[in-house]
Amino acid sequence: MKRIICMLAAAALLCGLTGCALKKPDSAAGLTADALIEQIITYRGCYGAQADDKVNSLLAELKKKDSRQGKLWKDIMDYWDYANTEMTVNTDRLPDGLPDDDTLAVIVLGFELNPDGSMQDELISRLQVALTCAEQYPNAYVVCTGGGTAANNPAVTEGGLMGAWMLEHGLDRDRLIIENKSRTTAENASNSYDILLRDYSQVSSVALVSSSYHIAWGSLLFEASFLRAASEKHTPEIHVISNSACEIENRNYLQKDILRWETGGMLQLIGNNALAAQYYLDDPNLEKPPL
Repeated sequence: MKRIICMLAAAALLCGLTGCALKKPDSAAGLTADALIEQIITYRGCYGAQADDKVNSLLAELKKKDSRQGKLWKDIMDYWDYANTEMTVNTDRLPDGLPDDDTLAVIVLGFELNPDGSMQDELISRLQVALTCAEQYPNAYVVCTGGGTAANNPAVTEGGLMGAWMLEHGLDRDRLIIENKSRTTAENASNSYDILLRDYSQVSSVALVSSSYHIAWGSLLFEASFLRAASEKHTPEIHVISNSACEIENRNYLQKDILRWETGGMLQLIGNNALAAQYYLDDPNLEKPPL
């Protein structure tokens, strides 16, 4: 995740926003749809369920301005609540009962490479879980996702190395899909949707594989990105229906910080990299919108 911090911090500096306070909201009725969406994300991200009344009020105003976006963001907010409260995180394998055909794709999320281009142990743990999931559902595709993150070896990518590992450990090449351009979880999601839509149109559901602390965050960004893409492009919906995780405790991403990371990802999803950087960096000068 260091790559996210560095990239978005640079964006914030270029925009002259690092260290500035979040602008206090104007009257909701006078805001554009894009400004309303930004507020919906930041209120949910800053206050969680405490902001339900404010978020619902903003969603109602968004629906008046744009009924499609109003419905879309209501669905996304409902999923955000679900991901952080009710969603089961499955350890080491997927549950039984998922689609046992090629309408399912198992998406394993990358992790920053070592400077020399080798995979860190945490990424290998994710791959071991993904291999188990692939064996559970032998007709599902397996998507390995992640771009170049090795400081001293720009020729390699997370997705490429992950795919090679899966093939070495017995995955059929016809089942393997590589996404090797993304630098963040939000980009993982956007790029994966485009690949599936273009080349694997039968896929209608995905199961995410990642570290335990990352499942709710990753599922939110994938479901939100997929819903948003389908709504804007008028293309088929693809849904996150399950997950499996390697049990990892990462001191950089404790539970108390996950909401902040989710907020940064959601802001990046709508293209506000500068504000996303302030959340990712936990900028002490970031002023929360008043509840």
